[in-house]
Amino acid sequence: MRSVFYIEEDFVAGLLKNYFLGNRKSTHFLRRGSNGHLAEELSRDPIDFFIAQSEDPERLARVLKTVRQEGRKVPTLVLTSHADRIPAEYRSFAHCVSLQELLESNIRWHIRLAKTMRRLEEVRDHFEDAESVLILLQDDPDPDAIASGLALRQVLGRNRQTASLGSFGRVSRPENLAMIKLLEIEIEKVTPYTLKRFDRIAVVDLQPPHLSQPPEQIDLVIDHHPEQFTYKSVIKDIRPSYGATSTILLEYLLCAESNVGTRLATAMLYGIKSDTFLLAREVNEWDVEAFSYLYPLANQNLMRRIERPELPPAALDALGSALRNRRVIDKVAFVHLGRVERDDLIPQMADFSLSFEGIEWAFVSGIYDANYIISVRNVGYVRAAGRVLKDAFGDVGSAGGHASMAKAIIPLSRFSGKWDIDPRNIRLMNRRAELEFLCSLRNTR
Repeated sequence: MRSVFYIEEDFVAGLLKNYFLGNRKSTHFLRRGSNGHLAEELSRDPIDFFIAQSEDPERLARVLKTVRQEGRKVPTLVLTSHADRIPAEYRSFAHCVSLQELLESNIRWHIRLAKTMRRLEEVRDHFEDAESVLILLQDDPDPDAIASGLALRQVLGRNRQTASLGSFGRVSRPENLAMIKLLEIEIEKVTPYTLKRFDRIAVVDLQPPHLSQPPEQIDLVIDHHPEQFTYKSVIKDIRPSYGATSTILLEYLLCAESNVGTRLATAMLYGIKSDTFLLAREVNEWDVEAFSYLYPLANQNLMRRIERPELPPAALDALGSALRNRRVIDKVAFVHLGRVERDDLIPQMADFSLSFEGIEWAFVSGIYDANYIISVRNVGYVRAAGRVLKDAFGDVGSAGGHASMAKAIIPLSRFSGKWDIDPRNIRLMNRRAELEFLCSLRNTR
């Protein structure tokens, strides 16, 4: 693939040549008065990026019209000081920025936004004629998912009545409950039957295989987790190099020129903070850009109230159990909580257990309903947690995650089927889980 540029000023041409050729991009530059050559150049081979630079809005309109001929849809960046004078039909697919703004910021950021602009156009076109939209979150929605759902609703230009946030489960973690209460966020409980009343379904911050009851028809998936390939969606925007889905949705909001108010900024900032451990794990430069953009817009007093909710008795009991029953083997802290009233206590204890002195891995298990649930954390510079957990338990349940955090859900019945262990014998299940994890840890490279 290659890029094509229509540039009128030598300085800009030199700037872009240094950047793109320095990054080994295949590029072709066209100058003023070469609109005929532009059509020929665009029709030669597929291109993956287009940049136009001019201070003449009428000339830019002609250039952009040429770009769109023959149904061509290419991520487009426009450098001009007169974006407001470009016809709306062309501004709808091009990310516009003045040369001064470009020089004062990060050129990569504007290239990134131009590519997201193409995604935005596709999403808006697909959802435009829908009367009702469901934005589906995890079965136990976390802050990044909730914030991403709010942002997508605004990107689509909708409200609570025409775009509901929904989940098959409920919000359970104390800080997440505080978030939806303080920010007045409504999340509807949905079932496979109630899905039928929605014209479009979008899934954010996860992919359908991780839902308890995946919908048959999915219109949009936006997520930052490793891509799954066992489902179909009309549109997918999967970016596993991102630390949070909220970062992706901020790009959509900026491309849509949508105002990010205090409430939304607070939700999105908290989503990024919680998913990246305050930018301490698995982030890229766009997460940092998003954090910097949202921080001055967010309500820090509300943020503190969300982050420090009241600790329920169940959490205190689980913490006491974690301290009494921990085992350390080869720098792995194993903590088994037994039966828990709420499954969110398991990842909470995993985060806490990683703070033990001399520990590189935290492995916390608990039994919730009919499942044996494992949450793993590591210090970030050892083997990938998601891969280790998937290798250990992928054949008996769902398992996977990121480099420094991962989760497995194993039906209790699989312990008897796989290892001939009575599901009532929690001690034997714990020892088997430890053994399988340690074997995978030693064998995974």
